[in-house]
Amino acid sequence: MVKFMLKNLHILFLLIFSFCSCTISAQANSKIYYKVAEGKSAGIWPHNDRFLSIERMTELKKKWGFDYLLLAAIYDEKDKRFVKEAGFDSLHIAYQIYLPDISAEKKYIDKLARLGKVWAYFFDEPISRDHNYLDFLNLIIFLSENGLYPHAKFIVSELDEKKGKKVLPLVDVVTYSGYGNSNKFGSDQAATWSEWKNYLGDKFGMPWISAQSDSNEYRTLFKAAKDLDFNFVWFYALEPLPANQEINDSNYAKFCEAAVEFGFMVRIDQSDR
Repeated sequence: MVKFMLKNLHILFLLIFSFCSCTISAQANSKIYYKVAEGKSAGIWPHNDRFLSIERMTELKKKWGFDYLLLAAIYDEKDKRFVKEAGFDSLHIAYQIYLPDISAEKKYIDKLARLGKVWAYFFDEPISRDHNYLDFLNLIIFLSENGLYPHAKFIVSELDEKKGKKVLPLVDVVTYSGYGNSNKFGSDQAATWSEWKNYLGDKFGMPWISAQSDSNEYRTLFKAAKDLDFNFVWFYALEPLPANQEINDSNYAKFCEAAVEFGFMVRIDQSDR
């Protein structure tokens, strides 16, 4: 009887080992990719570390599925060529405009000219930061004279919907750049999106989701984005700012899985053959 039991245990062990080996092998060979769903878009403000490796920059599009990228004001035409090589062409790049640079640095205008056409210009909280309105008007004149506007969209982020309304006639999109209280698990942020949409109308959109502040709230925020009929979401992955402290892949996967659940992305599982 003992020998019989030992023999059966040995067979059972082999079966379990074989099953686990096959499962591990399948997981190792499995390659998960994401892409935006039809009619949807997802943009990213990438961590600065991504500019150190073309492979890691390419990953944002090829692996994680982002189809738009925001190029920060510190970068120039060389970096635009770099992200183009990674898959983000001019029609999928938003460029951050920091208005004080226009009056403080005469070469800034030349930099915009060298940068050439982009999909959109992004103005980050210009009223909250008391940016000079005259600089904004001068920029419009320059962009118009050089064929860069109205070719490109104007996107403005703000922290207060009343400040957002002040620029509403001049821009294509107003977005909210704030984040909620972590104790509210995204409910207050989702409520803010709803209030802004009711106040600003169809020009409010492209809300921001933070890789750092919102990492436990992706599902709540994507559900809100779906309920509010948004078709574009920004992912703020710049912070934490220090080098080598970008969020890990599990955070990206968590974001993308929430996007899949609420119809913003689709998951593609391609196994090695």
